[in-house]
Amino acid sequence: MVHSQAGRSEEARPEDDGSDSDPMKLLILTQYFPPEVGAPQVRLHAIARRLNALGHEVTVVTAMPNYPYGVVFPKYRRRLIVKEVVDGVRTIRMWIYAASGRRMLPRLANYLSFTLTSILGCLMAGRFDYMLVESPPLFLGLTAFIVSRLRRRTFSLYVSDLWPASAKELRIVENRWLLRLAEHSEGFLYRSAHQIYGVTQGICDDIVSREIPRSKVWWVPNGVDTELFRRVNPKALAGIREDQVVFLYAGTHGYAQGLEVILQAAQLVRHIPTILFLLVGDGPTKAALEAQATAERLTNVKFLGAQPIEAMPQYLSMSRASIVPLRGTPLFRSARPSKILPSLACKTPVIYCGEGETATLMQEEGCGLVVPPENPSALAQAVMTLAADPVLAAQMGWNGRRLAESQYSWDTIVARLAQILDPASAS
Repeated sequence: MVHSQAGRSEEARPEDDGSDSDPMKLLILTQYFPPEVGAPQVRLHAIARRLNALGHEVTVVTAMPNYPYGVVFPKYRRRLIVKEVVDGVRTIRMWIYAASGRRMLPRLANYLSFTLTSILGCLMAGRFDYMLVESPPLFLGLTAFIVSRLRRRTFSLYVSDLWPASAKELRIVENRWLLRLAEHSEGFLYRSAHQIYGVTQGICDDIVSREIPRSKVWWVPNGVDTELFRRVNPKALAGIREDQVVFLYAGTHGYAQGLEVILQAAQLVRHIPTILFLLVGDGPTKAALEAQATAERLTNVKFLGAQPIEAMPQYLSMSRASIVPLRGTPLFRSARPSKILPSLACKTPVIYCGEGETATLMQEEGCGLVVPPENPSALAQAVMTLAADPVLAAQMGWNGRRLAESQYSWDTIVARLAQILDPASAS
């Protein structure tokens, strides 16, 4: 469901009066979109598809796909503009300077290049009623501001990360001048936006604390496709024995995740031959993790590359639990990693290595175990607990499925988002 973090009651939110009206024309501006994989890609793809299904007209302006490798995908190389339809959604792709990693100048060029080319993409999109822009990167808000003035339309920010606070905390950006400029831009864009949607309650709280009116800040969480993600009979996977109990990490292998804790936990439980850690995905730290596992002869750790989203229910269903780690920074206390929801929808409990908002959710709903971040001993103990108690894991899995169906299905979230964007046209 979609909630307002401003404390308004359900009755106080705009409701559909049942009258007929023209469909909404929505322009979504995002640097990240399928065929890339990741939380923003999944969320915005789901929103665009379902709004189309509700009869609205959605156009997505995005970059040539290059994440997380920092290399434009082969189909899109040496092209300045690509117009295509992605699962029924009109999509305009613009040139971007592809880059990845933690070096500031290439990343800055990556963000700014699309900030510039996306202005042309938005103008090519034609008439629209509403504009929704994904942040980060924060710079896209500047594109939205310019286009909204040229088209005389409002724009709304969809904030999935408190940038530049996260860049500063994780030392991705350390240049004081650049951070100060980003902070001023952030405040300007929050004040200029018609509405702001935060994917976590903590993000919404932070935005409201900056003297942004409560009336325009909404909690619109990540969701999950509960039809695609459901328990299935998993197929055998090469290299995994039938007697092994699998603990899965699936997602980006990056600095923020602190995946070293999984290798350290694997070291602590290597005396239990039936426990296997399976890491699925790609990212900037994957090569170092593989090298570490090889150097330490961790035969209870297996790596796989990124898999199609359609294959993930198989991996989740074959796992006793999924592991979702984050580094132990105060910034992540307001995080809600999107990878939790597919796991819960597949009746697979989660071992969450973190604090704050998600830890509270897991404990209140009884759908997993919570351990302190960057604590391999606690993680190893949680793994051993669930490895030895399949009944407990199954009960947590049932609790997770109920939560996913009742509160976090995309159909529920998108219907309410349409209502917030334009009450008159919501179905």
